[in-house]
Amino acid sequence: MKLVEITYYPVKSMRGISTERAEIRPEGLPHDREWLLSSPDGHFITARQFPQLLLWQAEPVSDGLKLTAPDGGSLTVYHNHFNRTGEVSVWKDTFAAHHGDERADAWLSGKIGTPCRLNWLGGSSARILGYSQTPLSFADGAPYLLANTASLQALNGSLETPVEMRRFRTNLVFDGTKAYEEEGWQRIAVGPVAFELFKPCTRCVMTTVDLASGEKHPQQQPLKTLAKTRKAIFGVNMVALDTGSVTVGDKVEVLA
Repeated sequence: MKLVEITYYPVKSMRGISTERAEIRPEGLPHDREWLLSSPDGHFITARQFPQLLLWQAEPVSDGLKLTAPDGGSLTVYHNHFNRTGEVSVWKDTFAAHHGDERADAWLSGKIGTPCRLNWLGGSSARILGYSQTPLSFADGAPYLLANTASLQALNGSLETPVEMRRFRTNLVFDGTKAYEEEGWQRIAVGPVAFELFKPCTRCVMTTVDLASGEKHPQQQPLKTLAKTRKAIFGVNMVALDTGSVTVGDKVEVLA
């Protein structure tokens, strides 16, 4: 088995960026879910409520982040403008993050159509994952998400219109084994780095959004099929057991 994709998502619910090599850290890939849109009082905003967010591109720059809207408009924000600390909430977690760029907040609010605030994790995250007692980004509930190309092929065999792996917002994708076999693994090594697989990933309505149009599928596919055949599970959440770097093409080995 081998690693075939590495992807990180600078802003939660916006498009990902593929890379050939990445450092593995306890809190996730560098720049992964490093930024978050929230309501002005700090409650997280995602593509579940605003599916057009999946059409936005965010790209880290040396001292901040470049945002590009679906209409082509862009704005670059800078870390030194995020000089205020305030609470944000992601699901049941409430923790401190940085905000303060009012120009960015106004621009984003106008583009998205709802009052919002842009938040930055800062140099380190104040959020702690209870399972491993390690830092966690703005991700839903795990620093890493693993998926299997054979599982996607099996799912697409049950769909009228196949979907791409990007629907599932994975970090690491591998191939070379049977469909859904990853759900029975406890530990793996990707190249030199070991991971613990600690819970399957239950999918949501975001998987039904067409990544070209931003529209939800009228029959809620592929989620409807996943719910019937796999209890809505696709992929496995992981924590890193050590640090190092992984590269596309690295061997993936089951340890337990």
